[in-house]
Amino acid sequence: MGDIRGTRTVEELVPHLNWIEDSMRHYLLVHLPGFRKEEVDVGLAYPGYVTISGERLVNDKKCTYFGQALKLPANLDMKKVGQSFEDEMLTLTFPKRTEEEDDENGNPSTTKKSLQEEEEEEEKQKEVINEQNQTTHEQHCHAESEEQSKQTDDDNIVNATDNEMRKNGGILERVINLLRNNILLTLALAFALGVFASKRFESNGE
Repeated sequence: MGDIRGTRTVEELVPHLNWIEDSMRHYLLVHLPGFRKEEVDVGLAYPGYVTISGERLVNDKKCTYFGQALKLPANLDMKKVGQSFEDEMLTLTFPKRTEEEDDENGNPSTTKKSLQEEEEEEEKQKEVINEQNQTTHEQHCHAESEEQSKQTDDDNIVNATDNEMRKNGGILERVINLLRNNILLTLALAFALGVFASKRFESNGE
């Protein structure tokens, strides 16, 4: 690709990227508005990375370019990368390596054993979470039981105090009634003595 910049204004394009994955492949979709296939370069010079770049002439005074290096997943077969360009969309296809290919290359991917280990780890994590939840539930129930017991003790104390006050109130009431009766009796005796003394005085006067 020749140098088209010269004295023109250079504008950088940041393309929209979209990764898609299925059971067999990874797909990288790059939207490059205004670009044609011959204006786009794809490189795999760096292990684990793909580079995409391009440059095009907009008019006599301006040109636009883009360039990015993207990190790739580890389980790709870099010998079978596919490339297509249609309707301003660059599509790169990266087949996934099989377990047999990983064993041959000494770079194993996720195996059945590792999957089993991951499942066991997830089960352990679930068990830990369940134990924590159970402990929290037991602590909560114990706290509620203590609160209910405390409330029952408080109610018993209040009832005992109330009964004692009622008992004491009954005794006090009887004492007051007795005092009232004694006062009335004393008044009656005093009145009778007064009448008797008055009659004796009248008798003596005669």
